[in-house]
Amino acid sequence: MESNILKLNPFFSEKIWGYEQWVLSTHKNGHSKIEDNEINLIDHIEKELPILNKIIKAEETLSVQVHPDDEFSRKYENDNGKTECWYILEADEDAYLICGIKDNHTKESFAKVIEDGEIEQHLERISVEPGDMIYIPSGTVHAITGGIKLIEVQQSSDVTYRMYDWGRDREMHIEKSLQVIDYEGKNKGGKIENFTKLETPYFTVEKIDVKNVYSDAVYEQDFHSYTVINGSGQIKSNNDVIDLNKEETIYIPKGVEYKIDGELELLKSYV
Repeated sequence: MESNILKLNPFFSEKIWGYEQWVLSTHKNGHSKIEDNEINLIDHIEKELPILNKIIKAEETLSVQVHPDDEFSRKYENDNGKTECWYILEADEDAYLICGIKDNHTKESFAKVIEDGEIEQHLERISVEPGDMIYIPSGTVHAITGGIKLIEVQQSSDVTYRMYDWGRDREMHIEKSLQVIDYEGKNKGGKIENFTKLETPYFTVEKIDVKNVYSDAVYEQDFHSYTVINGSGQIKSNNDVIDLNKEETIYIPKGVEYKIDGELELLKSYV
C-alpha cells in the first residue's frame, strides 16, 4: 500500500553566495521530489501548494532585497507575492541579519540613498543565534548575511527585487524595489521573541519539541509539513513508518492521523 506520508528530496539551487534547498516546493522554478520514487511532489498531489520551504546556507551575504505583495507580483510578475520567515539553524558568533530600513524614509529619500551609494548606513540590523525566528513580510528590506544557515517558510513565489549587491555585478531592480518597500514598517517584520508559533495571513509555523511521542492529525488544515531541526525519530501512520533525521522534510496530506516518536526538534508549517 502506498504511504500517505511522503518524505521529500529537495530541489538544489547553487548560488554565488551559497546554496538553497527547496525542501517543500511545487513552484514551477523548482520541484521537490518524493524520496521513494523521485516523482515530483506536484505530480503526486496534483495541486500547487501555497507555501515553499527552503534550507538556505549563506557562505557570503545575499543581496539587499525586497519582495512584492500579491497584488503587485500578480500584476507585474505572474507570480505570488512573497511573505516569509526564517528559523535560524546555525549562526557564526556575533551574526546578524538585515531586516528593515531606518525610520522616516520615503520613496524619494530612499531613492537618493541608493543613488548616492549610501544604502549600507540606512539598513536595520538584528543579532541572531540558533533558535531565533525572524518574520519578513512583503515590503521588508532584508538580507541574510554570511555564516548563517536557516529554514525559510514562504509563500510559493520566486520574485526578488535587488537594490544592492555588495559590489557583485548582478541585475538590480531599483525602480520596482522603491515601489514595494514598506517605508512605514506597518507590516511589522522582525524577530519573534520566545518563538513557539507564528501565524501570518499566508501560513502558520510552529516549533515542535518531541521528547517521547507527539500525536496529531490533518483535519482542519490542507496539509502538514515538518522539517527536522535536530535529533532523529520516526513518524508513524497506520502501518507506515518513516525515519526522520536532521534537515529532512515530510509532507502529510489532509485526513491522515499520525504520531512522531523520538527525541527531536521540528519546524511544522501549514495553511
